[in-house]
Amino acid sequence: MTYFPLAAVSFESADIDGFLADIAQYTAQRGLRVRGALQSRGMAFGACHCADMDLTTLHSNRTFRISQPLGNESHGCRLHPGALAECSAFIARELDQGADLLILNRFGKGESEGRGFRDLIGSAITLGIPVLTAVRPTFAEAWAKFGDGIACDLPMDRDVVLNWILAQTEQSHAA
Repeated sequence: MTYFPLAAVSFESADIDGFLADIAQYTAQRGLRVRGALQSRGMAFGACHCADMDLTTLHSNRTFRISQPLGNESHGCRLHPGALAECSAFIARELDQGADLLILNRFGKGESEGRGFRDLIGSAITLGIPVLTAVRPTFAEAWAKFGDGIACDLPMDRDVVLNWILAQTEQSHAA
C-alpha cells in the first residue's frame, strides 16, 4: 500500500462527527495515542436559529467554542477564527508530547484559505504523525491542491478508514 500520511473522509450530509468519534474511540482503545479535535453542535436558538459549535480535544477533553454570535440578521460564517487558532495551538502542544494519529473534524473554508488547522496539519506531517480529517465536496478541490502527492481520499467506511490508520501507523513506527 502506498504511504499517504494525510487522508480525508469524503462526506456530504452524513454524521461525520459521530463517524470520526467512533474511529477515535476505537483506535484509542487499541492503544494508539490519538490527538485532535471533533466538532459538536448545541441546540439551535434565537431568531437566527444558529447552534453553537464546539471543538473538543480527543486527548484532554478540553472544549473550545468556535462559533460566535453575529446577530439575527447575519448570513455570514459564524466561525470564530481566534478560538480555532487557540484550539490549534493547544493541540500542537499535545503533539509535541507524542502522538500516533491526529484526527481533525474538517478541512473546510479556513483551511482552504490557508488558515484554520492548516499549519497544525503541516506540523503533524513534519513530526511523522498521520492525519485523518473530513472534507465536503465544496472544498474537495482545495483539499486536492493542499494534499497533492501526500494525501488520499477515503470513503465513509469504517473498515477502510481503520485499514488506512493501521497501514499508516505501522509505516510511521517502522520509520
